[in-house]
Amino acid sequence: MGEYLRRDHPLSVDPAARMFGAGYQWRSWAALGHSVETGENGAVHAIGMDVWEYRHRHPEHGEIFDAAMRTLSRGDSTGLLAAHDFGRYGVVADVGGGTGAVLAAVLAATASARGILFDQPHVVADADPVLRDAGVAERVTVVPGDFFTDVPEGADAYLLVRILHDWTDDDALRILRSVRAAMTPDARLLVVEAVVGPPNADPLTKFLDLMMLVSAGGRERTEEEWRALLTAGGFAFAEANRATPNKYVIEAVPAAVAATAR
Repeated sequence: MGEYLRRDHPLSVDPAARMFGAGYQWRSWAALGHSVETGENGAVHAIGMDVWEYRHRHPEHGEIFDAAMRTLSRGDSTGLLAAHDFGRYGVVADVGGGTGAVLAAVLAATASARGILFDQPHVVADADPVLRDAGVAERVTVVPGDFFTDVPEGADAYLLVRILHDWTDDDALRILRSVRAAMTPDARLLVVEAVVGPPNADPLTKFLDLMMLVSAGGRERTEEEWRALLTAGGFAFAEANRATPNKYVIEAVPAAVAATAR
């Protein structure tokens, strides 16, 4: 177990420990009472800005966050690949895909597929070593941009891995509508997120819900809430398959396609 404390281990918990143990995170958690009473983001109340702005102003914390996301993505990749057949797609776009850990795993397991990695310019700037280490760099087009404004066209599947839980419903809808505008009728949306369980069950996801409230200002959602959000974003819920103990692959289709099928 101690091997996971090593910084050179591919699943090292070091970046996650440094991220969750950082001072700005603790100060955000200290505002939990304020968040529960008001519904407002704890970080904004405690440090005067959301965690995204804080990491932008303090790039060293942004680098720790990206490293933690790579570790989490590598840990989840086996379950993700088992939960969904990526061999159906010729081109997979990972929207908000960070430095490419998830996309690298998908392409490594799907030799015929190509990928599009889409995230903010300063994030995808560090993607090349991740993609090259996985042996997939030649099959990936790296596109910098902002998923609130537009998303690259031309993919058969669009991945949103642990993206929407970072945002309020209004902001999540902006992302979904941006993705929907880029999709052809035959493309599919794959949302990888937690699904909140029933009362008195699923404590981990409910803890993550509090974490989203005090840090990112987002939320975890029940299946009913995911269905409603996807419908408002122009999609129809198709199915949800468990990938890890607390994450599902939620497949959605463009609403017009679902209506035609009926």
